[in-house]
Amino acid sequence: MKGTYQIYLFAATLLVAIGFFIQRSFGGPSSLYATETDLGFDWEVRHFDEALFGGDSLDMKELATYFNPFFESNPIPNFWKQERANPTLRDHYSNVQNLMDKSAIANDLQAISARANALLGLPLPDQLFFYISGIDLETPCLYFPGAAQGDLKYAFVGLDNFLGAGYPGYEGIPAYQRDLLRQSQLPVAYAHALLATLSLENFNDPTLVAQMVYQGKIALATEALTGYSIETSEVLGYRPEEWSFLETSESNIWEVMVREKMLFSTDMMVRQRLAEPAPFSKLGTAMDGDIPGRVARYIGYKLVKSYAENHRELSLKEIIKIRDAQKFLRDAQYKP
Repeated sequence: MKGTYQIYLFAATLLVAIGFFIQRSFGGPSSLYATETDLGFDWEVRHFDEALFGGDSLDMKELATYFNPFFESNPIPNFWKQERANPTLRDHYSNVQNLMDKSAIANDLQAISARANALLGLPLPDQLFFYISGIDLETPCLYFPGAAQGDLKYAFVGLDNFLGAGYPGYEGIPAYQRDLLRQSQLPVAYAHALLATLSLENFNDPTLVAQMVYQGKIALATEALTGYSIETSEVLGYRPEEWSFLETSESNIWEVMVREKMLFSTDMMVRQRLAEPAPFSKLGTAMDGDIPGRVARYIGYKLVKSYAENHRELSLKEIIKIRDAQKFLRDAQYKP
């Protein structure tokens, strides 16, 4: 009996150990900062796109009252009448109406907002505004947490920025930028808008590795805010074939960066070639034509993720507030 008991005890211990390692190996980052909070909260979803383009006429007084943030930025009635008559904007609006489920989008963004509140303490928006931006590549989504306590908190989403790379209205936009104008990028862009209010960049450190760590922290936090429901490749803005190349070539890319002493470079050209949006990254190797743009962001994400996995005692808020890029290098145990 004693021997049988020992066998059962050993088997149970082994199963627990296997389960632990499976979770560590295949659970991905979802075990890092999962939230168990109720993701529902009260906010108003207001459709400025429908109010401006959908009705038979404009009631400027009602518009100015119900969509006050837009009229604070531009109170001139003729401006909005011209916007309404703009055929390009009207075409964007028609395609948004036909291609997008705004109710589902609002639910997704509500959950992201709730996670941002639970994990990072960001104020919950009181109102979400959908609108037609005329295509805004820099700020497709916006978030204003209020300047003072008691101020209304606003979130804005320019829906015409996510109609798909094949949308005719995107002609003239470079392919590497146009490819990101897909609806699956909307939650990512919204998470970025929330994170932009936290000032996570270390402007006192002009090195490439500082930029890598900054972008890595943004990606790590975006995964958490989107509830790990989006593939990491999508979070970083890569197509599946680009992601496959990066995953296969990660160690080679890292080896070149270290060997060529790029990490501590303060040369703006190095930063532009490796960290700024572009169709390709230029490491100065034979594989440059295959390396997707912003490869430094990819390596930065891997570095920050490795640090987070080896410092699970730290919260997401504590991780992304670390400004010392070299601390990530020293303590991440990153070994691609």
